[in-house]
Amino acid sequence: MSANRDRTGFATADLMANITNEIRDLSPRPVSFGGYSDIHTGVWHCPYGDMKVAIKVIRATLTASDTDELPGILRHEIRVWKKLLHRNIHVMCGYFEGYGSAPALVSPWYENGDINRYVRSRATAPDIDLQKLKLFADVTSGLKFLHEHYIVHGDLKGGNVLVSDDGVARLCDFGLSRLLLDHSQTITHTGVKGTLRWMAPELILEEGSQQTYASDMWACGCLFIEVWSAVRPYHTKTNDHQVIFALSRGELPARPTDMPDSVWTVVEACCILDVTCRPSPLDVVALISLHLTLQRLHSMITRGGPIDPAGSDLLKEIEASLRAANPRQISEFYLLLDTKLVGEVVRLFALWSLSITQRSSGTLFCVDVFIWCLVRFGPGRLMPSAGVEPPKRNDKLPYSPFFRSRPLTSHDKRIDPSKLRPFARLLAAGDPRSAKVAMLRFARASLRTSILLQNCRPQSVAWFPDGDRIALCLERQTVGILSTSSGALLRRVHFHRSYINQVAISPDGRLLASCSDDHAVRLWDAETGHAVGEFMLGYDSSIVCSVAFSPDSTHIASGSADRAIRIWSCETGACVVGPLNGHTRAVERVAFSPDGLRIVSGSFDQTIRVWDSRTGACILGPLSGHTDFITTVAFSPDGLRCVSSSNDGTVRIWDAFSGEPVGAPIEGHGSGVGCVAYSPDGTRIASSSSDSTIRMWDASTGALIHQHTLGLGHTGLVSSVAFSPDGRKLASASGDGAVRIWDATDEWTRWDI
Repeated sequence: MSANRDRTGFATADLMANITNEIRDLSPRPVSFGGYSDIHTGVWHCPYGDMKVAIKVIRATLTASDTDELPGILRHEIRVWKKLLHRNIHVMCGYFEGYGSAPALVSPWYENGDINRYVRSRATAPDIDLQKLKLFADVTSGLKFLHEHYIVHGDLKGGNVLVSDDGVARLCDFGLSRLLLDHSQTITHTGVKGTLRWMAPELILEEGSQQTYASDMWACGCLFIEVWSAVRPYHTKTNDHQVIFALSRGELPARPTDMPDSVWTVVEACCILDVTCRPSPLDVVALISLHLTLQRLHSMITRGGPIDPAGSDLLKEIEASLRAANPRQISEFYLLLDTKLVGEVVRLFALWSLSITQRSSGTLFCVDVFIWCLVRFGPGRLMPSAGVEPPKRNDKLPYSPFFRSRPLTSHDKRIDPSKLRPFARLLAAGDPRSAKVAMLRFARASLRTSILLQNCRPQSVAWFPDGDRIALCLERQTVGILSTSSGALLRRVHFHRSYINQVAISPDGRLLASCSDDHAVRLWDAETGHAVGEFMLGYDSSIVCSVAFSPDSTHIASGSADRAIRIWSCETGACVVGPLNGHTRAVERVAFSPDGLRIVSGSFDQTIRVWDSRTGACILGPLSGHTDFITTVAFSPDGLRCVSSSNDGTVRIWDAFSGEPVGAPIEGHGSGVGCVAYSPDGTRIASSSSDSTIRMWDASTGALIHQHTLGLGHTGLVSSVAFSPDGRKLASASGDGAVRIWDATDEWTRWDI
């Protein structure tokens, strides 16, 4: 016995057709009536258990010559029908003898009844329109199967479409009306109840016409009217004579008022007078499947929220790729689970996009995205477009395993996260890991295009408290103030007589301090750009390397090439503490603790020291560990730790009270680290390097966050990084002449927001 099983769970193809002796508990009276049959129920004791079945008893008066012929023909047809195993074809269990002269047809009993009853019972369901479309796809899928097996249904209408217990539409009684018309005295074109309104014009108006695939498609369109709007085709006509008259005048079925354009378009295509222009079942099921697929994709992309322009653009591109595909490829998309559907759609979308990359309009994303999709999901069963070679996992090409692991080398190829996010949400519906990888690999961390400054190499970035403006050293003697939101250079001021090494903004935002190779520190009004007081001098021809404001904006600390640290009054410009001596080489950087009571310094002598800002006493250090000069030092926001960077390519974290190193040196840059900065919440450390990159580290573990490099846009050494006051942005300045503003949060990597 065959192990083939249909969707009802039992095998049918090789079982005996006559199952009379296996039926029991027959209903004494019909439980329902059809146009030419009475329906009884019974229980079939099949090899896989007991099953409730419907027993269709033919109600027809046979001609004398067909009294013996029809039963044999029916038995033969039942044997044929039993072998037609398809999701959308009603299962034929066999036949039962004992009711009348013709064998009765036995099939599974469905509590849902026919398609009209099923839809009526769910009329108030919020997704009823979606359910109807799925049923229509089932109907046309079943009709496609019949036509591919050279079978014309011949009587397609709501009563001949049953809905299984799991909500699947199944065609039944295909070919039966034609069989009875040929062998019955009482069955006529108008004798089968309601059939005429579903019949194609040629069957009624043309003498001797036969049912065809095309007439099935006309009936299919009429079925859609019947099911969608709960009205009969030609519902404006009160009787069949009016229908025939309307057909003779070439009048098509009227559009119900509640039928949307998407469904009416299908009906119009099916109910066209020219039989050669009617679509095939494949065309219709592909169109419905496309519509259902787009609805599902819309839900995946929006996650229940409103669709944004990027999501809308993505859907349009995907729709174009699906419409360009072979209908057979997408005809079953509506049946796929989300994971499988996403894989098929993404592969098809990627292949289509690669095939049109020569167009001037391009596509939504860079080619690398589509190649990555094909590598990630595999070519699957989709055929590539002409001229497109699908990637192989073992190729020594850009889409090889090497390609899958390496980051993009050009920041320009990265995509605005808001534009990539809808695509990532689509990927997440199939595999959340793929969505995360896509965001990390292809999303751009910068919040805006780079700010290019002509003929200068910006450095020493500092934020204003407003979180929009930044100050930075421009060319040799100039400080610039930029708007990070607009990219506009708001002010350019010549502050010094020589190269400016660092700028700092007072915590209250009123003052700007700068230090220079001209041996001076100077204060400026941050709003007007006017000098405040005189130069703070006291270095005897030594270069001033660093300046930092106290938390209360009343003092400035400076470090210089004379190996000393000094503390200045912002009000008087006088040196109030210092010089603080101890370092044996130039003091490259200084920073106040959050409480203003301590100062940390880093020097070319490769050591770090902590000082009492009130007395000038060295209270910690020298702290050794770096093997090259110190480039930057900073306190954590809670004041418990210090961080340092060095030209040795490492970042180190220190206990700010004991001086002990916290954890191992943080390594990862390919060259010297020029700057480090704590995020305002103390959870992250940003570092910049002469290797042209910026990296973000977990401040508690030292781990590289995301295992990906931030700041791929710079092409020269990155001299300075600084977090915005709210910690959401990071500014960087580079020798390539660009200032970039980065998303310092995880949001650029997230697809679920």
